[in-house]
Amino acid sequence: METPAGMRDFAPKEMLVRKWVVEKIEEKFRIYGFRPLDTPAMEFLDVLTAKSGEEIEKQIFRIREENIGLRFDLTVPLARFVASNLELPKPFKRYAIGKVWRNEEAQKGRYREFMQADVDIVGTKSMRAEGELLNLAYEVLNDLGFDLRGARFLLNNRKILNGLAKSWEIEESVRDDVFRSLDKMDKIGELGVRNELEAKVGVEKTEEILESLKVDGGNGEKLEFAKEYSEEGAAELEEILFYFPNAEIDLFLVRGLAYYTGPIFEIKLSEEIGSVAAGGRYDGLIGLYGQGEYATGISFGIERLIYLINSRREDGLRETTTQIFVANVKPEFYPYALEVAKEFRKAGICAEVDLNERNLRKQLEYVNALKIPYAAVVGEKERSAKKITLRDMKTGEERTISVNEAVNKIKATYELRPGKY
Repeated sequence: METPAGMRDFAPKEMLVRKWVVEKIEEKFRIYGFRPLDTPAMEFLDVLTAKSGEEIEKQIFRIREENIGLRFDLTVPLARFVASNLELPKPFKRYAIGKVWRNEEAQKGRYREFMQADVDIVGTKSMRAEGELLNLAYEVLNDLGFDLRGARFLLNNRKILNGLAKSWEIEESVRDDVFRSLDKMDKIGELGVRNELEAKVGVEKTEEILESLKVDGGNGEKLEFAKEYSEEGAAELEEILFYFPNAEIDLFLVRGLAYYTGPIFEIKLSEEIGSVAAGGRYDGLIGLYGQGEYATGISFGIERLIYLINSRREDGLRETTTQIFVANVKPEFYPYALEVAKEFRKAGICAEVDLNERNLRKQLEYVNALKIPYAAVVGEKERSAKKITLRDMKTGEERTISVNEAVNKIKATYELRPGKY
Protein backbone atom coordinates (compact mmCIF):
# COMPACT_ATOMS: atom_id res chain seq x y z
CA MET A 1 0.00 0.00 0.00
CA GLU A 2 1.42 3.37 -1.04
CA THR A 3 0.98 6.74 0.61
CA PRO A 4 -0.61 9.65 -1.31
CA ALA A 5 1.80 11.52 -3.61
CA GLY A 6 4.10 13.88 -1.75
CA MET A 7 3.40 12.26 1.64
CA ARG A 8 5.60 9.70 3.39
CA ASP A 9 5.99 7.19 6.17
CA PHE A 10 9.06 7.61 8.37
CA ALA A 11 10.72 4.45 9.68
CA PRO A 12 12.26 4.54 13.19
CA LYS A 13 15.78 5.26 11.90
CA GLU A 14 14.40 8.20 9.88
CA MET A 15 12.37 9.45 12.82
CA LEU A 16 15.49 9.45 15.01
CA VAL A 17 17.10 11.95 12.65
CA ARG A 18 13.94 14.06 12.48
CA LYS A 19 13.53 14.14 16.24
CA TRP A 20 17.20 15.00 16.74
CA VAL A 21 16.96 17.90 14.27
CA VAL A 22 13.74 19.21 15.83
CA GLU A 23 15.14 18.93 19.36
CA LYS A 24 18.33 20.83 18.41
CA ILE A 25 16.27 23.58 16.79
CA GLU A 26 13.78 23.78 19.65
CA GLU A 27 16.59 23.96 22.20
CA LYS A 28 18.06 27.02 20.45
CA PHE A 29 14.61 28.63 20.13
CA ARG A 30 14.14 28.37 23.89
CA ILE A 31 17.63 29.74 24.63
CA TYR A 32 16.66 32.90 22.74
CA GLY A 33 13.49 33.25 24.84
CA PHE A 34 10.89 32.13 22.31
CA ARG A 35 7.76 30.49 23.74
CA PRO A 36 5.88 27.53 22.23
CA LEU A 37 2.51 27.90 20.52
CA ASP A 38 0.36 25.22 18.88
CA THR A 39 -2.56 25.95 16.56
CA PRO A 40 -5.03 23.69 14.67
CA ALA A 41 -4.01 21.93 11.47
CA MET A 42 -7.17 23.37 9.87
CA GLU A 43 -8.34 26.96 9.59
CA PHE A 44 -11.35 28.66 8.01
CA LEU A 45 -10.74 29.42 4.35
CA ASP A 46 -11.25 33.15 4.84
CA VAL A 47 -8.36 33.06 7.35
CA LEU A 48 -6.09 31.13 4.99
CA THR A 49 -6.86 33.20 1.90
CA ALA A 50 -6.86 36.67 3.48
CA LYS A 51 -3.38 37.51 2.17
CA SER A 52 -1.95 34.27 0.80
CA GLY A 53 -1.64 35.29 -2.82
CA GLU A 54 -3.05 33.61 -5.90
CA GLU A 55 -0.39 30.88 -6.19
CA ILE A 56 -0.65 29.72 -2.57
CA GLU A 57 -4.46 29.94 -2.67
CA LYS A 58 -4.41 27.32 -5.43
CA GLN A 59 -2.31 25.03 -3.23
CA ILE A 60 -4.64 24.93 -0.22
CA PHE A 61 -6.08 21.52 0.59
CA ARG A 62 -9.79 22.21 1.02
CA ILE A 63 -12.08 20.02 3.08
CA ARG A 64 -15.01 18.98 0.89
CA GLU A 65 -18.34 20.63 1.80
CA GLU A 66 -16.64 22.56 4.61
CA ASN A 67 -15.44 26.15 4.69
CA ILE A 68 -12.06 25.04 6.03
CA GLY A 69 -8.68 23.95 4.72
CA LEU A 70 -5.33 22.61 5.91
CA ARG A 71 -2.83 25.28 6.93
CA PHE A 72 -0.13 25.99 4.33
CA ASP A 73 2.27 27.63 6.79
CA LEU A 74 2.55 28.46 10.50
CA THR A 75 2.49 32.25 10.11
CA VAL A 76 -1.16 32.76 9.15
CA PRO A 77 -2.41 30.81 12.23
CA LEU A 78 -0.09 32.94 14.38
CA ALA A 79 -1.57 36.14 12.94
CA ARG A 80 -5.08 34.90 13.67
CA PHE A 81 -4.08 33.94 17.23
CA VAL A 82 -2.42 37.28 18.00
CA ALA A 83 -5.39 39.23 16.63
CA SER A 84 -7.61 37.24 19.01
CA ASN A 85 -5.34 37.72 22.04
CA LEU A 86 -4.54 41.41 22.22
CA GLU A 87 -3.49 41.20 25.89
CA LEU A 88 -0.24 39.36 25.03
CA PRO A 89 2.85 41.17 26.42
CA LYS A 90 4.92 42.65 23.60
CA PRO A 91 7.12 41.69 22.03
CA PHE A 92 5.45 38.30 21.74
CA LYS A 93 8.20 35.86 20.80
CA ARG A 94 6.73 32.53 19.75
CA TYR A 95 7.97 29.36 18.15
CA ALA A 96 5.96 26.61 16.48
CA ILE A 97 7.07 23.31 14.97
CA GLY A 98 4.55 21.29 13.02
CA LYS A 99 3.28 19.91 9.74
CA VAL A 100 1.85 22.04 6.95
CA TRP A 101 0.29 21.06 3.62
CA ARG A 102 0.45 22.42 0.07
CA ASN A 103 -1.33 20.81 -2.87
CA GLU A 104 1.47 21.11 -5.40
CA GLU A 105 3.63 18.77 -7.47
CA ALA A 106 6.14 16.85 -5.34
CA GLN A 107 9.85 17.05 -6.23
CA LYS A 108 13.25 16.49 -4.62
CA GLY A 109 13.26 18.12 -1.19
CA ARG A 110 9.71 19.41 -1.72
CA TYR A 111 6.62 17.54 -0.54
CA ARG A 112 2.87 18.11 -0.19
CA GLU A 113 3.05 17.36 3.54
CA PHE A 114 6.11 18.74 5.28
CA MET A 115 7.32 20.12 8.57
CA GLN A 116 8.34 23.66 9.41
CA ALA A 117 9.96 25.21 12.45
CA ASP A 118 9.07 28.88 12.87
CA VAL A 119 10.10 31.69 15.17
CA ASP A 120 8.28 35.02 15.03
CA ILE A 121 8.50 38.31 16.88
CA VAL A 122 5.29 40.31 17.17
CA GLY A 123 5.08 43.86 18.50
CA THR A 124 8.32 45.60 17.53
CA LYS A 125 9.11 47.88 14.63
CA SER A 126 12.86 47.79 15.26
CA MET A 127 15.23 45.98 12.93
CA ARG A 128 16.77 44.51 16.07
CA ALA A 129 14.17 41.78 15.61
CA GLU A 130 15.50 40.85 12.16
CA GLY A 131 19.04 40.94 13.54
CA GLU A 132 18.06 38.49 16.28
CA LEU A 133 16.33 36.13 13.83
CA LEU A 134 19.35 35.95 11.53
CA ASN A 135 21.80 35.42 14.39
CA LEU A 136 19.51 32.73 15.77
CA ALA A 137 19.38 31.05 12.35
CA TYR A 138 23.17 31.06 12.15
CA GLU A 139 23.43 29.36 15.54
CA VAL A 140 20.74 26.79 14.68
CA LEU A 141 22.54 25.74 11.49
CA ASN A 142 25.90 25.71 13.25
CA ASP A 143 24.49 23.45 16.00
CA LEU A 144 23.18 21.07 13.33
CA GLY A 145 26.75 20.63 12.14
CA PHE A 146 26.70 22.54 8.86
CA ASP A 147 29.85 24.20 7.55
CA LEU A 148 28.65 27.80 7.22
CA ARG A 149 31.70 29.18 5.45
CA GLY A 150 29.90 28.83 2.12
CA ALA A 151 26.40 29.58 3.40
CA ARG A 152 24.52 32.48 1.84
CA PHE A 153 22.28 34.66 4.00
CA LEU A 154 20.39 36.63 1.35
CA LEU A 155 18.62 39.89 2.20
CA ASN A 156 16.29 42.28 0.39
CA ASN A 157 13.37 44.59 1.14
CA ARG A 158 9.91 44.65 -0.42
CA LYS A 159 9.91 48.46 -0.08
CA ILE A 160 12.85 48.60 -2.48
CA LEU A 161 11.12 46.20 -4.86
CA ASN A 162 7.97 48.32 -4.78
CA GLY A 163 10.03 51.39 -5.61
CA LEU A 164 11.65 49.56 -8.51
CA ALA A 165 8.25 48.42 -9.77
CA LYS A 166 7.07 52.04 -9.89
CA SER A 167 10.16 53.02 -11.87
CA TRP A 168 9.45 50.22 -14.35
CA GLU A 169 5.99 51.74 -14.86
CA ILE A 170 4.26 48.41 -14.96
CA GLU A 171 0.60 48.10 -14.14
CA GLU A 172 -0.25 47.07 -10.58
CA SER A 173 -2.35 44.23 -11.95
CA VAL A 174 0.80 42.46 -13.23
CA ARG A 175 3.22 43.60 -10.52
CA ASP A 176 2.75 40.49 -8.38
CA ASP A 177 3.14 38.30 -11.47
CA VAL A 178 6.45 40.02 -12.23
CA PHE A 179 7.61 39.47 -8.66
CA ARG A 180 6.62 35.81 -8.81
CA SER A 181 8.73 35.35 -11.92
CA LEU A 182 11.74 37.12 -10.41
CA ASP A 183 11.39 34.87 -7.35
CA LYS A 184 12.09 31.87 -9.58
CA MET A 185 15.58 33.03 -10.60
CA ASP A 186 17.31 30.20 -8.69
CA LYS A 187 14.79 27.58 -9.86
CA ILE A 188 14.56 28.24 -13.61
CA GLY A 189 17.53 30.55 -14.24
CA GLU A 190 17.69 33.91 -15.99
CA LEU A 191 16.53 32.51 -19.33
CA GLY A 192 13.44 30.98 -17.74
CA VAL A 193 12.65 34.20 -15.90
CA ARG A 194 13.23 36.21 -19.06
CA ASN A 195 10.77 34.05 -21.00
CA GLU A 196 8.11 34.41 -18.31
CA LEU A 197 8.55 38.18 -18.06
CA GLU A 198 8.43 38.67 -21.82
CA ALA A 199 5.06 36.94 -21.88
CA LYS A 200 3.79 39.30 -19.18
CA VAL A 201 5.35 42.71 -19.95
CA GLY A 202 7.05 42.38 -23.33
CA VAL A 203 10.69 42.16 -24.48
CA GLU A 204 11.66 45.80 -23.93
CA LYS A 205 10.25 46.04 -20.40
CA THR A 206 11.80 42.67 -19.50
CA GLU A 207 15.24 43.92 -20.52
CA GLU A 208 14.76 47.06 -18.42
CA ILE A 209 13.74 45.02 -15.35
CA LEU A 210 16.58 42.51 -15.54
CA GLU A 211 19.24 45.12 -16.26
CA SER A 212 18.09 47.38 -13.43
CA LEU A 213 18.57 44.57 -10.89
CA LYS A 214 22.15 43.78 -11.95
CA VAL A 215 24.30 45.92 -9.66
CA ASP A 216 28.04 45.33 -9.52
CA GLY A 217 29.81 45.38 -6.18
CA GLY A 218 29.03 44.37 -2.64
CA ASN A 219 26.49 45.43 -0.04
CA GLY A 220 27.69 49.05 -0.01
CA GLU A 221 27.11 49.55 -3.72
CA LYS A 222 23.75 47.79 -3.58
CA LEU A 223 22.61 49.97 -0.67
CA GLU A 224 23.50 53.10 -2.62
CA PHE A 225 21.51 51.78 -5.57
CA ALA A 226 18.55 50.85 -3.33
CA LYS A 227 18.37 54.34 -1.79
CA GLU A 228 17.23 55.68 -5.15
CA TYR A 229 14.05 53.58 -4.89
CA SER A 230 13.39 53.47 -1.14
CA GLU A 231 15.52 55.32 1.39
CA GLU A 232 13.53 53.70 4.19
CA GLY A 233 14.04 50.21 2.77
CA ALA A 234 17.75 50.76 2.31
CA ALA A 235 18.10 52.15 5.85
CA GLU A 236 16.39 49.06 7.24
CA LEU A 237 18.80 46.79 5.40
CA GLU A 238 21.76 48.83 6.59
CA GLU A 239 20.63 48.44 10.20
CA ILE A 240 20.15 44.68 9.80
CA LEU A 241 23.67 44.40 8.35
CA PHE A 242 24.98 46.14 11.47
CA TYR A 243 23.43 43.40 13.64
CA PHE A 244 24.28 40.58 11.23
CA PRO A 245 27.22 41.47 8.92
CA ASN A 246 27.21 38.01 7.26
CA ALA A 247 24.13 38.86 5.20
CA GLU A 248 24.37 39.52 1.46
CA ILE A 249 21.97 41.87 -0.32
CA ASP A 250 20.30 40.17 -3.29
CA LEU A 251 18.05 42.44 -5.31
CA PHE A 252 16.52 39.44 -7.12
CA LEU A 253 15.21 38.03 -3.83
CA VAL A 254 11.44 38.46 -3.77
CA ARG A 255 9.80 35.79 -1.57
CA GLY A 256 6.54 34.57 -3.07
CA LEU A 257 4.06 35.10 -0.25
CA ALA A 258 2.02 38.24 -0.70
CA TYR A 259 1.97 39.28 2.96
CA TYR A 260 5.60 40.51 3.22
CA THR A 261 5.92 44.26 3.69
CA GLY A 262 9.58 44.99 4.51
CA PRO A 263 12.87 43.10 4.89
CA ILE A 264 12.89 39.57 3.47
CA PHE A 265 15.61 36.93 3.75
CA GLU A 266 16.60 33.43 2.66
CA ILE A 267 19.40 31.09 3.72
CA LYS A 268 21.05 28.70 1.28
CA LEU A 269 23.53 26.00 2.21
CA SER A 270 23.86 24.15 -1.09
CA GLU A 271 23.40 24.65 -4.80
CA GLU A 272 21.66 21.26 -5.09
CA ILE A 273 18.60 22.35 -3.11
CA GLY A 274 16.75 25.62 -2.46
CA SER A 275 16.69 27.70 0.69
CA VAL A 276 16.68 25.89 4.04
CA ALA A 277 15.25 28.86 5.94
CA ALA A 278 13.42 32.00 4.89
CA GLY A 279 11.18 34.74 6.19
CA GLY A 280 10.63 38.44 6.49
CA ARG A 281 8.55 41.25 7.92
CA TYR A 282 4.76 41.14 7.54
CA ASP A 283 3.47 44.22 9.40
CA GLY A 284 0.11 44.20 7.61
CA LEU A 285 -0.92 40.58 8.09
CA ILE A 286 -2.22 40.60 11.66
CA GLY A 287 -4.39 43.62 10.94
CA LEU A 288 -6.39 41.54 8.46
CA TYR A 289 -7.80 39.57 11.40
CA GLY A 290 -8.29 42.43 13.85
CA GLN A 291 -6.07 45.09 15.37
CA GLY A 292 -2.82 45.56 13.44
CA GLU A 293 0.63 44.82 14.86
CA TYR A 294 4.27 44.82 13.74
CA ALA A 295 5.58 41.31 13.04
CA THR A 296 8.55 39.47 11.55
CA GLY A 297 9.66 35.85 11.47
CA ILE A 298 11.74 33.09 9.94
CA SER A 299 10.84 29.50 9.02
CA PHE A 300 13.21 26.53 8.83
CA GLY A 301 12.45 23.81 6.28
CA ILE A 302 12.93 20.60 8.25
CA GLU A 303 12.74 18.36 5.15
CA ARG A 304 15.52 20.17 3.33
CA LEU A 305 17.75 20.31 6.39
CA ILE A 306 17.34 16.55 6.88
CA TYR A 307 17.99 15.89 3.19
CA LEU A 308 21.32 17.72 3.43
CA ILE A 309 22.23 16.04 6.74
CA ASN A 310 21.56 12.57 5.33
CA SER A 311 23.34 13.25 2.06
CA ARG A 312 26.53 14.11 3.96
CA ARG A 313 26.42 11.32 6.54
CA GLU A 314 29.09 8.67 6.07
CA ASP A 315 28.17 6.32 8.94
CA GLY A 316 24.56 5.55 8.01
CA LEU A 317 21.42 5.98 10.09
CA ARG A 318 20.95 4.56 13.57
CA GLU A 319 18.05 2.18 14.06
CA THR A 320 17.36 2.99 17.72
CA THR A 321 18.29 5.24 20.62
CA THR A 322 19.05 2.19 22.76
CA GLN A 323 22.59 2.44 24.11
CA ILE A 324 22.85 -0.92 25.83
CA PHE A 325 21.05 -4.26 25.68
CA VAL A 326 21.07 -6.40 28.84
CA ALA A 327 21.33 -9.99 27.63
CA ASN A 328 20.69 -12.91 30.00
CA VAL A 329 22.72 -16.10 29.45
CA LYS A 330 19.84 -18.33 30.59
CA PRO A 331 16.16 -17.63 31.40
CA GLU A 332 16.75 -17.82 35.18
CA PHE A 333 18.98 -14.73 34.96
CA TYR A 334 16.27 -12.56 33.36
CA PRO A 335 15.16 -11.09 36.74
CA TYR A 336 18.74 -9.90 37.33
CA ALA A 337 18.81 -8.49 33.79
CA LEU A 338 15.70 -6.45 34.70
CA GLU A 339 17.46 -5.08 37.81
CA VAL A 340 20.49 -4.08 35.74
CA ALA A 341 18.37 -2.42 33.05
CA LYS A 342 16.53 -0.48 35.74
CA GLU A 343 19.86 0.88 37.06
CA PHE A 344 20.94 1.96 33.58
CA ARG A 345 17.63 3.72 32.98
CA LYS A 346 17.87 5.55 36.32
CA ALA A 347 21.23 6.87 35.14
CA GLY A 348 19.71 8.13 31.89
CA ILE A 349 21.09 5.33 29.71
CA CYS A 350 18.62 3.92 27.17
CA ALA A 351 18.44 0.19 27.89
CA GLU A 352 16.54 -2.84 26.59
CA VAL A 353 16.09 -6.43 27.78
CA ASP A 354 15.04 -9.58 25.95
CA LEU A 355 11.24 -9.89 25.67
CA ASN A 356 11.19 -12.94 23.39
CA GLU A 357 12.85 -15.52 25.66
CA ARG A 358 15.67 -16.05 23.15
CA ASN A 359 19.04 -17.71 23.69
CA LEU A 360 22.15 -15.54 24.05
CA ARG A 361 23.17 -15.87 20.40
CA LYS A 362 19.77 -14.67 19.17
CA GLN A 363 19.82 -11.78 21.63
CA LEU A 364 23.21 -10.62 20.33
CA GLU A 365 22.01 -10.95 16.73
CA TYR A 366 19.21 -8.53 17.64
CA VAL A 367 21.78 -6.15 19.16
CA ASN A 368 23.84 -6.19 15.97
CA ALA A 369 20.78 -5.80 13.73
CA LEU A 370 19.86 -2.54 15.50
CA LYS A 371 23.50 -1.41 15.82
CA ILE A 372 23.16 -1.07 19.59
CA PRO A 373 26.69 -0.10 20.66
CA TYR A 374 26.89 -2.09 23.92
CA ALA A 375 25.62 -5.35 25.41
CA ALA A 376 25.62 -6.20 29.10
CA VAL A 377 25.80 -9.98 29.45
CA VAL A 378 24.58 -11.41 32.77
CA GLY A 379 24.83 -14.93 34.09
CA GLU A 380 25.66 -16.69 37.38
CA LYS A 381 29.10 -15.09 37.69
CA GLU A 382 27.75 -11.58 37.12
CA ARG A 383 24.73 -12.02 39.38
CA SER A 384 26.84 -13.32 42.26
CA ALA A 385 29.30 -10.42 41.98
CA LYS A 386 26.56 -7.83 41.34
CA LYS A 387 28.34 -6.89 38.11
CA ILE A 388 27.92 -7.21 34.33
CA THR A 389 30.13 -8.23 31.43
CA LEU A 390 30.16 -5.17 29.21
CA ARG A 391 30.76 -5.94 25.53
CA ASP A 392 31.65 -3.22 23.03
CA MET A 393 29.76 -4.47 19.97
CA LYS A 394 31.99 -2.58 17.56
CA THR A 395 35.37 -3.85 18.82
CA GLY A 396 34.29 -7.03 20.60
CA GLU A 397 36.17 -5.99 23.75
CA GLU A 398 34.70 -7.34 27.02
CA ARG A 399 35.16 -6.30 30.66
CA THR A 400 33.42 -7.46 33.84
CA ILE A 401 32.58 -4.27 35.73
CA SER A 402 29.91 -2.70 37.91
CA VAL A 403 26.85 -1.00 36.45
CA ASN A 404 28.14 2.39 37.68
CA GLU A 405 31.45 1.84 35.86
CA ALA A 406 29.53 0.89 32.71
CA VAL A 407 27.38 4.02 33.01
CA ASN A 408 30.48 6.24 33.22
CA LYS A 409 32.11 4.52 30.25
CA ILE A 410 29.03 4.79 28.05
CA LYS A 411 28.48 8.44 28.90
CA ALA A 412 32.13 9.23 28.21
CA THR A 413 32.36 7.47 24.85
CA TYR A 414 28.89 7.41 23.32
CA GLU A 415 27.11 10.36 21.75
CA LEU A 416 23.36 9.88 21.39
CA ARG A 417 22.71 11.39 17.99
CA PRO A 418 21.46 10.04 14.67
CA GLY A 419 24.03 8.15 12.65
CA LYS A 420 26.54 8.09 15.49
CA TYR A 421 27.65 4.58 16.46
